[in-house]
Amino acid sequence: MKKIVFLSIILFTVFFTSCEYDNYSAPNLTFKGNVVYNGNKYAFDGNPSFGVITLVQKGFGKIDAGTNVRIDETGAFTQLIFSGDYWLTLANNPYPFEFKDFKSKGVGLGYDSIPMTINSDIVKDIEVTPYYQISNFVLSVSSGKIVANFKVKKTLGTINVAPRVIRARCFLSTSSIVNSATTFSAQVIKSITDSANVVIPMSISTGSPSYRSMYVNNFRDYAYCRVALELLNTPNYYIFSETLKIEGLPQ
Repeated sequence: MKKIVFLSIILFTVFFTSCEYDNYSAPNLTFKGNVVYNGNKYAFDGNPSFGVITLVQKGFGKIDAGTNVRIDETGAFTQLIFSGDYWLTLANNPYPFEFKDFKSKGVGLGYDSIPMTINSDIVKDIEVTPYYQISNFVLSVSSGKIVANFKVKKTLGTINVAPRVIRARCFLSTSSIVNSATTFSAQVIKSITDSANVVIPMSISTGSPSYRSMYVNNFRDYAYCRVALELLNTPNYYIFSETLKIEGLPQ
């Protein structure tokens, strides 16, 4: 009986101590901003699987892998954090744009970091320069297909030589949240080093895949669409357009 009581006391002590260690306050500071180009919000992928901005906190006797700050389709980001000293950096990946405040250390070597002491809410925009620009993006319906038309032009004045475009992609969804994880997409092989006009057709209801076959019970007369550019040796991050809605789709 004494052994049972003694064991119960030990378990209660361990449980109580664990609770004390776990009772940390939630982060209550906000780190937010926008990805911008030429002073305007810049349309971004928004795929939650792909991190770009990382906040790494120093101190407290720990090794911090960093907090990935998700950027949504409009280029906006918001992250709750603790107060403290941080390094703001980028995930170690090739990107289809250059960052004004983050210099690359070389292929596969990552990027410079920005030291930040955060003890209040902070707003910071991240400025980029895409290697190419998408313009004149329009949607139309022709012969049972949604047709995306747009122009591509290389951006002048980048620090590095722009990799060539190897594919143009089109993503079609039933909701306004469209990114590289969107279920229905099409692509055309393109080799663009300067400028080009691009046309991408996507079937509405015939054949497989089609807009209606890819989404269950899809009788909508509208769709949301974005187009994107894949650059050489940059397979995971694309240059995206804004999102357009097209209505009046045939059944």
